[in-house]
Amino acid sequence: MSQVIEKKELKINKIKKRRDFLRVAAGQRKWITPAMIVQFESIPDNEIFELRVGYTASKRVGNAVIRSRAKRRMREVARQVLGKFAHVGYDYVIIARREIINYPFNELIRDLKWALKRLHEDPVTKMKGKN
Repeated sequence: MSQVIEKKELKINKIKKRRDFLRVAAGQRKWITPAMIVQFESIPDNEIFELRVGYTASKRVGNAVIRSRAKRRMREVARQVLGKFAHVGYDYVIIARREIINYPFNELIRDLKWALKRLHEDPVTKMKGKN
């Protein structure tokens, strides 16, 4: 008998404290797409085995209804992408831009995958390939 073992998605916890948002922003490691900005920073050693994400939509995105819609779109994109492509032990912050409301959902997914790939590239390995 063969059993099919499905890869369980990682549990994604929310970043709730302002100090964690500020720590991620202070790391200055980000990737900008047309619809969102993705920032990340490693979690302090005492919480190394989890994946956390925070969502931000400022008033520049729109009124309260539009900001809520932007956050719902970001949460769904993160649910579909981060569980498979993110690295454990990092905090991610996704910041909405004005274009997120009208941006096609498939392109949001593609952009987040691309941003994660670019953010987690090892610059040392990248430089070795060019020599």
